[in-house]
Amino acid sequence: MEDVVRARAREIYRAALDAADWHPETLVASRGWNGTEFAEALQLLGELGLFTPSSDTRSGWTALSPDTALRNLLLEEDRSTGAYLDAMRQTRAALDRLVVDFHPLRVRGLLDAQLEVVTGAANVSAALEDASQRVEDEVLSLHPGRALPTEMIEAGLERDRLALGRGVRIRTIHLGAVAAVPHMASYLRRLNAEGAQVRTAHTLPLRLIVLDRSSAIVPAPPRPADGNDEEIAAVVLRGETLVGVFREIFEHCWASASVLADAHDEPDRPDDGSGWLPSGRHRELLRMLAGGLTDEAMARKLGLSERTVRRLVAELSERLGAASRFQAGVCAVRSGWLDD
Repeated sequence: MEDVVRARAREIYRAALDAADWHPETLVASRGWNGTEFAEALQLLGELGLFTPSSDTRSGWTALSPDTALRNLLLEEDRSTGAYLDAMRQTRAALDRLVVDFHPLRVRGLLDAQLEVVTGAANVSAALEDASQRVEDEVLSLHPGRALPTEMIEAGLERDRLALGRGVRIRTIHLGAVAAVPHMASYLRRLNAEGAQVRTAHTLPLRLIVLDRSSAIVPAPPRPADGNDEEIAAVVLRGETLVGVFREIFEHCWASASVLADAHDEPDRPDDGSGWLPSGRHRELLRMLAGGLTDEAMARKLGLSERTVRRLVAELSERLGAASRFQAGVCAVRSGWLDD
């Protein structure tokens, strides 16, 4: 089936290169395809970046060369993670300056840096408990992924209360979709009431906990365990240079996140009377569709189930009158929904 879709995509691409004024209906009729067959091939061209939406052509699309498509895909990926990469580049530039101008300081800084891999749920929990007891000034955290079980949330809340009671400042960011889950909504309200600062975002780059300016905890790839299961693992990092990188990542996410009172997506609403406007989550989903992400990848980034993602995509397609995901992206661009 995939070979058939690729073959149709090549035919569409060739037709677009041969005649700039080609029209989808004419091509479908001449090939004897149905609408689904055409939409699947068109979606593949969009995912590969070979077709881009255009309001200036008869077909609604412009065909790009493979070289241009590849550059655009790389640029889009760079834009979607630009802030993260900028932080890494800045840190790398700082390290380069240390190598050239302050080599002894660099050597001492590297000797001070420490990495520790912690494996197993019990050991990871113990590391978190130990870190929460040692923190003196501030805790920063990012929480992508789906809602944690209630018992884990309650244990975390107790650790946070003890830290806040010692005068520790807590800033935390959760996914907006997760903040809408009842037991998570209750937890975040209580955490906010205890004095922590809570914000939400549509997507987050990684799970992260930064303690003061001296240590950070990030996930590590799961380790093989007995049987077929894998054990969770985490990396505990110590040293101001390494931890500084993760602080910059957090601060970027914090600046663009919403305060808890504004955690939920704005409701669907009419604009000036001419139509419907998408919520923030809808816009984020459309950007991911335009980037060619799978349902699984979009679900993971938004903290939703794949079923919910498919439902949201179907709703958007229906609103836009689109027959395919790619067409939905085209219509969203023409409507100006992704201009912000």
